[in-house]
Amino acid sequence: MSTGMTFSDEAKAVNEARKTDKKYRYVIYKVVGESVIDAEATGERSAPLENFLEKLRPREAGQCRCAVYDYPVTGDDGTTTDKTFLITWLPDGANTRQRMLYLSAYETLRQQVTGIDKFLEAGSVEELEDSMKGAVWQ
Repeated sequence: MSTGMTFSDEAKAVNEARKTDKKYRYVIYKVVGESVIDAEATGERSAPLENFLEKLRPREAGQCRCAVYDYPVTGDDGTTTDKTFLITWLPDGANTRQRMLYLSAYETLRQQVTGIDKFLEAGSVEELEDSMKGAVWQ
């Protein structure tokens, strides 16, 4: 399904650095001009979950975003792997037009970002944190 949105070259490069080079723990994406998905913020691999959630918290007032987060999971044998989430951030205060725009961006990201383990949607930091922690063990 084509959404008419494109993934910017910068967004592609940042995503590749996250996935292949393990440079970033997360990438937050924004829509520019209603048709281009660009990287807005990144977090270093050492960044804790709280850092990511704090970047989203100011947007609870109504700014939608999409994000990819590599959630570290330690297995019974002590090895750590990542569970990768594609997140649609749709706070209650966002208007319908912006929500639809970011749902469209989400579809483009589903096509462009490979290796996603779980797809999540949230509108508050608490909801997202609960969803992420719950999804780790599914």
